[in-house]
Amino acid sequence: MTAVSETALVHHPDETLTSPALALSTDSDTAAREAAAFELRHAFCAHLKASRQHRGISLQRISESTKVSESLFADLERCDLSRWPTGIYRRAFFREYTAFVGLHGESMLGEFIRLFPEDLEQVSSELRVPGPLRLTLARPFWHHLSPTNAAAAGIDILVVLLGAIAITGLASVSLWGALGLVAVAYHAIGTAICGCSLGTYGIRMRKRRLHSKAPWVLLLALAIAAPANAQQSTFKPEVGQAGKDVVWVPTPEVMVERMLDLVKVTPADYVIDLGSGDGRNVIGAAKRGANALGVEYNPEMVALSKRLAMEAGVADKAQFVQGDMFLADISKANVMALFLLPSNLLRLREKFLELRPGSRIVSNTFSIQDWEADETVTIDQCEQWCTAMVYIVPAKIGGTWKVGSDVLELKQEYQKLSGTWTSGSQATQVSGFLKGSELTLKAGTKAISGRVQENMIDGTLTDGSAKSSWRATR
Repeated sequence: MTAVSETALVHHPDETLTSPALALSTDSDTAAREAAAFELRHAFCAHLKASRQHRGISLQRISESTKVSESLFADLERCDLSRWPTGIYRRAFFREYTAFVGLHGESMLGEFIRLFPEDLEQVSSELRVPGPLRLTLARPFWHHLSPTNAAAAGIDILVVLLGAIAITGLASVSLWGALGLVAVAYHAIGTAICGCSLGTYGIRMRKRRLHSKAPWVLLLALAIAAPANAQQSTFKPEVGQAGKDVVWVPTPEVMVERMLDLVKVTPADYVIDLGSGDGRNVIGAAKRGANALGVEYNPEMVALSKRLAMEAGVADKAQFVQGDMFLADISKANVMALFLLPSNLLRLREKFLELRPGSRIVSNTFSIQDWEADETVTIDQCEQWCTAMVYIVPAKIGGTWKVGSDVLELKQEYQKLSGTWTSGSQATQVSGFLKGSELTLKAGTKAISGRVQENMIDGTLTDGSAKSSWRATR
């Protein structure tokens, strides 16, 4: 994510009412966005709780200090704000909580407000019709509903509608977005030149028998110029915008660099980001000389990423493709740089484990279920999304191995090993750890270090002060 991808990154589903395009989405799209937003809210609340527990702070301690009911803070960590106050008290309670757990900051409060708006019905009713379109339907065009005014308003609406349809056909712009664009341009031009809408001006000129061609030339120019302007307009992603499987939240730049540091990206690496959003992970890796690929479902995000890579001078190293991250071929990667929701990571877990042993995965904020991270780092000078987890893909060595005439039975759970070493009639419990292909085992007084090479492990056995070479095969 970066996604919280499209990648990231993500907010309350009703915020999508601020986007005219989303107001026309299908029921299934709405359900998908609501599911992603629901998961993000609960991930946000889980992040708050984890931060508090990490610092060893109890809810009772926060309550005693702030004089706010302990149950209200417990509700916050459960993502249930039904009993919370509204307005200034709601924000004050949240500030008190985050100050205690070390997550204070205006951006954190902003995230909270976006994820948990107070009056959804009011927001919905106010924003259902975009502001620019309301200019066309505003009272000055209708309050004297004479035939003349009705004709002027009809011309205005018709021109805006036809212009919007033309733009939608020529550029990848939604109908609502095109309506807003044309309405603003149409009324701005009319007000600047004629002092009123072009439809009103045309009716006045006709009524006065002044058949000026100027307004109709302006209309023609607008019809020609609007699609070109729409094509040239730069796509700007919004934090929280919906995607196919996630909503977009960008990884902070300081976190991008720290994540790439943790997995030691070099020119020898091939880095892949799934749900690459605006491409910042991929571009960051390319700046270090690595070849990198971003897989992103939103074609506008892909185009934006390509443009940003070109501006950064790494277009030859940073590649972007439009596609489904769950279907993407990641077999060439030896580094994965990700910002995805826990449910996304769980679906991808088996694909990660099929990567070459020693491949490195770094995830912002969210962990891979049941797989313990090899390293977890929280960075300073960062207000949110500030914890990175590193996973080293382990070799697959579970099963039966022969060590001379002895038998070594190993059970593997990701990078952790357990089992028995049987020599004759004596069985010794074994425990160990894998870091990629590097193996460490302990069996009684014996300590073994070795390297896995498909069906053979070569290494050294240390027993007290004695050392000897050691080999296991299967």
